[in-house]
Amino acid sequence: MYSLFHAQHQVHAAFVAPPPVEEKYGPFYFDQLVDHSNPSAGTFKHRYWANTDWYQSGGPVILYNAGEMDAIDRAIYVKNSSMALLAEQLHGVVIVMEHRCYGGSQLGPDYSVEYLKTLNTEQALEDIASIIKEVKLPNLEIPPAPETKWIVYGGSYSGNLAAWMRYRYPDIVFAAVPSSAPVQMKYNYFEYFYPIRKFGPKHCIHAVEQVISHVDHILFSPLQGPKERLKESFGVKDLKHDDDFANCMFLVYSVYTLF
Repeated sequence: MYSLFHAQHQVHAAFVAPPPVEEKYGPFYFDQLVDHSNPSAGTFKHRYWANTDWYQSGGPVILYNAGEMDAIDRAIYVKNSSMALLAEQLHGVVIVMEHRCYGGSQLGPDYSVEYLKTLNTEQALEDIASIIKEVKLPNLEIPPAPETKWIVYGGSYSGNLAAWMRYRYPDIVFAAVPSSAPVQMKYNYFEYFYPIRKFGPKHCIHAVEQVISHVDHILFSPLQGPKERLKESFGVKDLKHDDDFANCMFLVYSVYTLF
């Protein structure tokens, strides 16, 4: 049967990889604290890209946090994005910064608890604040905030970060543009699927509901045999944990509904 992993690959393949950005835009590296509440924990190399081509004295800095992904796929935003258009019009700078623990911004040699315990919102906000306060742009000196106006951009989770930065640091963040930012977070946000069920093709919705009911019936059963056969039929027989299998199915269906 059709492999869930293959389905996920097909979904990601639908996203065309952006062209690489020229070397003059980065990546650059900022010495960032591993733990802002414990400076003795050391620093890591925090990766970012910057476009200063359009800068003139008094222009703003537009800072985009790439969120939970390898930021290399967003590096092109420094020259080809709505942020770049705005920077060009305002004679400003565009920075794409990577989120800690993603891509090339790793805190240490592994994903041990020692490092992952600082993968949280508080540390991420402090990362952005440190960039604003301390970053030295290549080949360009700009006045510190608030003399230089910093505008923080983000989408989805990173949109939350943008909004919270404006709320927490109004002294250094002139404005924020949080796109599709779920600032009112909720655990188990099942309402997300309501409009899909209401407006999606009825035959398709019915088929998905039947699949979910069938899978739930098997996964909630104490019998191991049916679970193993179910995973094998979807091409993921090596998954040991039932919630991992359920997450695979969820990812395939949820990503398709975005488009």
